[in-house]
Amino acid sequence: MSATLVNYTKAALERASKNPELFCKELAKAIKILIASELEELAIWFVNFTKGKPELQNCKIEFMA
Repeated sequence: MSATLVNYTKAALERASKNPELFCKELAKAIKILIASELEELAIWFVNFTKGKPELQNCKIEFMA
């Protein structure tokens, strides 16, 4: 079940990536609801997904906090 939640979160973030502000809000929501192992998976995805997208990397501060 948790893999489904992580996959849903990734899909939502991909859709929100056109709007950096929305992306950061969605990321903040995900951080609040995911457990540690899911956050690790999301962190790896985040690093790979935001490569070459500096407008989204600003959320890194929020993600790593």
